[in-house]
Amino acid sequence: MISKKVCMIGRFAVGKTSLVDRYVKNHFSEKYQTTVGVAISTKIMDESTKFVIWDIAGFEQDNHYKPYLRGAHAIIFVVDATEPESLHTLSQILADSPELKDLPSVCFINKTDLVDEIIWQDEFTDTITELTDHHFWTSAKTGDNVEDGFVALSHLLS
Repeated sequence: MISKKVCMIGRFAVGKTSLVDRYVKNHFSEKYQTTVGVAISTKIMDESTKFVIWDIAGFEQDNHYKPYLRGAHAIIFVVDATEPESLHTLSQILADSPELKDLPSVCFINKTDLVDEIIWQDEFTDTITELTDHHFWTSAKTGDNVEDGFVALSHLLS
């Protein structure tokens, strides 16, 4: 079985850990837990591939994440549909680490269950389309499109 290192990156509190928990354990908790450093989970994708998912702590400290990206096969960028500033953080990460653009990637636009709080404009989606291979409107709470996003990333790696 081939292991593929997948790094989840994005701003603090965009839902990275909740997305991993939804995908790996089919679980969601309303209780917020801060990731310190990195949390690693695994998920067997098919008979030949296993994802080793690195849930990297929020990106408020300059370049603290770079050592965790070493050896990554793919990236999942996570932004918060209710927090457009999280897209700005993604742009900063890519500006600081242009090598990430060479890796297969998807972007999860998370928290779509918070319908009344979504603050999103078409140009935000245009920006994401320029930066990643695919994007998915997700909800870690309901599970909407979470599996689809991971499966799409798996296809990009095959």
